[in-house]
Amino acid sequence: MMTIFVRALGFIALCCAITSNSFAQDKPAYYEATDTIVILGAVPQEIPVLTNALENPEKKSLWGIPYWQGKLHGKPVVIAITGIGKTYTGMTTTLFIKEFKPRLVLMTGTGARINQQLRTGDVIVATHTYEHDYGSLTKNDMVYRPMNSPDDGKEVENEFKPTPSLLAIAQQAMDSYEAQTVTANGSTYKNKVRYGVVASSDLFGVTQARIDSLRNKFKTDIMEMESAPLGHVCQTLGVPYLIVRSGSNVAQEAPNDDYLRLGPIAAREAAKFSLHLLKFL
Repeated sequence: MMTIFVRALGFIALCCAITSNSFAQDKPAYYEATDTIVILGAVPQEIPVLTNALENPEKKSLWGIPYWQGKLHGKPVVIAITGIGKTYTGMTTTLFIKEFKPRLVLMTGTGARINQQLRTGDVIVATHTYEHDYGSLTKNDMVYRPMNSPDDGKEVENEFKPTPSLLAIAQQAMDSYEAQTVTANGSTYKNKVRYGVVASSDLFGVTQARIDSLRNKFKTDIMEMESAPLGHVCQTLGVPYLIVRSGSNVAQEAPNDDYLRLGPIAAREAAKFSLHLLKFL
């Protein structure tokens, strides 16, 4: 019995070592990383939970983009907003990677709920992100195609995924996270945090036909405007990353009022889990 117990302990230690070593190998491909983690939201309401928790915060500016620098759980971080949409996200992500040479980029924020099982305030850690406006829009549906990169036009699949070792660390954070009480849409409940799929585009509202397509084509949980571009940039530049999104309004053609009402709730829940996740990174 003692031998079995000792072997079990050894197996657990080996698993921990593998996880640790795997993460240690998640290093940026083209530079020697600093200890800094860059944290990005899209809009101002997505970062106050994090900036308010900073140790010794300093507000600065990089090429006209405000950011906050300090420590969270003793780890050096830089926090900024990208602005809305694919262009601002790609620009800000690239600029902050070049300036701070982070060991990791973390995105936190909100998105419209495509998955009908998701509630406002439920949190998704993205295993896959897709750009759902890249291709040809036909009368029947989108026709997707590979993307052409700056590397002599080499084709790149429209699918961006954090590394398995980082997702395993996110699982540790999910397993240890205490569900939060959320009140939205006339109900009070405990939220859930799980893996999922995020699809991005420069479309704020979409038709029911596009919503159905996203459910069927990508098995999308959340639709928004920034995560896939960030994943695209980070993978192209060889920078480890994770994406955390919380569901706000139901995806629809005109989400303005529902987004204004539910966005702040979702933003807080994504940021609260992101703050917890940082303990493991």
